[in-house]
Amino acid sequence: MVASAKETKTSRRAKDRLHHVHARAGIRQEGLHHALGPELRGIWGIAEDAEPGRVREIVLLRLNRVLERFADPLMPEIVWTAYNLGVDPVHGGAGMVGRIRTMVGRGRVPVSERTCTRRFYDFLGSVKNSLDGFQEDLTGEDFRLASRWIAENVRPEREQSPRDPVPSVMRMFLDGTVCGPADEAGAPVPARLGAHGDWLCVFTDERLLAEYRAVTGAGWGRIRHRTGREVVLAAAGRTAATGVLVNPRPTRGAGIHAALPLSPESVARLAVRR
Repeated sequence: MVASAKETKTSRRAKDRLHHVHARAGIRQEGLHHALGPELRGIWGIAEDAEPGRVREIVLLRLNRVLERFADPLMPEIVWTAYNLGVDPVHGGAGMVGRIRTMVGRGRVPVSERTCTRRFYDFLGSVKNSLDGFQEDLTGEDFRLASRWIAENVRPEREQSPRDPVPSVMRMFLDGTVCGPADEAGAPVPARLGAHGDWLCVFTDERLLAEYRAVTGAGWGRIRHRTGREVVLAAAGRTAATGVLVNPRPTRGAGIHAALPLSPESVARLAVRR
């Protein structure tokens, strides 16, 4: 079905308004309802007479739905800092640029301010794309969690249920496609980090891999794409204990914090689902 000119204009206005959400004090800014504009409020299901607290909750939940699709372990820190959640109130009003600069300066992420900004705008692009798709209904439990996250100034963490032992971010990694170095037979090439053990390094974005190779001069003979699940099973099948390192940075000692944590029980579940 072809979208009407009116629908296209509405979508364009809604996407333009997204740039007002991370401005100034982010989701805590005064007049957030007005900053969103009627088109974006309509898509996200925000009533005209919604209380400011409810507006913040809905915005947080809509953003979090998109963030859950990213396997990059640094994304939550970058995204919520940009939107002023989990940020020291002293720095909350510094604007998105100021908040990210402080985050990098305090060493909370092992990447540069420029890289953080680029990744944030990658996320923002995904939010814009999501506006053209189906918007999930929000439940009372969703609002309960969002209210707590805002009141306690903490970032969302997906709660695990007994029937869902693998967190959603990990599921996104397992089911998504990653790329990494391979030998001539196509098997993943492990990085040996001495006391830190053996690791299979993978990248969720080919641009990150290209950046890594350009900085380090890594001479891998072959690059192969595979699912995250295949990488994890390959790591579990090696004789030497091997972990998975997601999006390692081209700076010595910076990438180890991006390791994918897997317990033996998690690996067992993955093997069953193979």
